[in-house]
Amino acid sequence: MPVSTARASPSPAPRSARGLRACRREDLPAVAALYELVMRSGRREAATAGLARYFERTFFDCPWADEELAPLVYEDEGGGIVGFLGQHVRRVRLDGRVLRLCCGGQLVVDPQARARAVGAILFRSHLLGPQDATFTDGANDTVRRMWELCGGESAPAKNITWTRVLRPLRFGADEALGRLGRPALARRLRPLWRPLDALALRAAGERLRPAPPRSRAEPLTAQAVLEHLPRVTESARCHPAYDAAFLDWLFREMAAVPSRGELVRSLVRDAQGEVLGWFAYYLRGGQAHVQQVAAGRNALEAVLDHLLHDAYEKGAAAVRGRLEPRLADALSRRRCLYGWSGAALVHARTPQLLGVLLSSQCWLERLDGESWMGHHTEAFS
Repeated sequence: MPVSTARASPSPAPRSARGLRACRREDLPAVAALYELVMRSGRREAATAGLARYFERTFFDCPWADEELAPLVYEDEGGGIVGFLGQHVRRVRLDGRVLRLCCGGQLVVDPQARARAVGAILFRSHLLGPQDATFTDGANDTVRRMWELCGGESAPAKNITWTRVLRPLRFGADEALGRLGRPALARRLRPLWRPLDALALRAAGERLRPAPPRSRAEPLTAQAVLEHLPRVTESARCHPAYDAAFLDWLFREMAAVPSRGELVRSLVRDAQGEVLGWFAYYLRGGQAHVQQVAAGRNALEAVLDHLLHDAYEKGAAAVRGRLEPRLADALSRRRCLYGWSGAALVHARTPQLLGVLLSSQCWLERLDGESWMGHHTEAFS
């Protein structure tokens, strides 16, 4: 949930003062213009109708959209929108009870409004809203400091990332050139690494190349998730409260963010046809970015192995994901590298709920947050 400012264009003609209020559909062209100015091109007039339509689809047309948890805007003395904070509504089931969660979208403030603490007003209103809890998995340092001042917590387990290297030479070159700001050069050099990676895999054998799975996969549907969700969440006190309408919307929106890569989602069955679980990831730039791994009791390793082999067969150089507590044991036996993201934060109305959300008893993955969304990465032409 990054916060940013940029050079502003002249303010509109004065109208009447408004202050903080809920965002409405008719505000979205002005919100898109502010967002374009602050987070994208730096020019308010470059905002497209596609960006406004994207906001409408994700904030207002989501089946779980809630009038009490609408996005927030701040109007200046003339009635122009000078601040915006997106709120995405999610639902979880805790000990059988459905709770409302908010995950934060982008917080953007017109630089001419910074002296009025517009960002702080929006942020405090967001955290102290009527939802049961608030979380983000896309925070930067500024948001983290604001979050902690308002009583929020970093989520230690969800801030650890894991990487399983599949093709070491390509992965190493991509990482090194990416850090040097040379991604285009990395793309041009990739054909050179193929024969060398083939030799490395031949020499390393099972230590790098995932073994072919004994399971089989088929496209994952919303109906399959709902049918098998009780099996994969039986040991979790807190987990998503999915329904068909939300899952249809979620899969459709995830597939409509090409800048994140190709969305791969598969249901995994054993040799007898019994469902073991499922996985979802984005394949982008030679890396598989895991959004969710779900498995029933004693089936997690089989589903994880199918995921790794699937990404390998699709040409990935590495598979990356967030270290959910229930994955830790299985990943430790699969030669993974670990790192720290620091982007996952949680705030809850009660200490008891906060404790559950931060514990291994809570199953919420990247697919359930906002980090896959593409309002700052898509062209919207």
